[in-house]
Amino acid sequence: MATIPVLPGKKRDAGGFTLLEILVAVTILAMAYLVILQNFSLSFRNLEKLERVWLRDFTAVLAREPDFRTIPVKAEVEPLAGEILVTGTKFQLVQVTSADAPGQSTLLLERRP
Repeated sequence: MATIPVLPGKKRDAGGFTLLEILVAVTILAMAYLVILQNFSLSFRNLEKLERVWLRDFTAVLAREPDFRTIPVKAEVEPLAGEILVTGTKFQLVQVTSADAPGQSTLLLERRP
């Protein structure tokens, strides 16, 4: 068996990383990766929940739409000030007060030319 003599005062080559240093670095990176994945998972769950709630509310609004479309025959229509511009189309908010039910009024969004 051959032995390699080490001269006194000469240091070993320290050009690379030890196995322990590499394991510590990989462990830290893995923990950071897990934290990021948990945040993404939580965000996706929240988005899914928000979409379900939005869809439920939007469906409820669409179900009630016929109630808002009909304006009573005896109604006083009073335009409110200002216009709203939505994707190139102008709308105006109109307050509709029913003569049959005094004190009750509805807001109607009217398309403007």
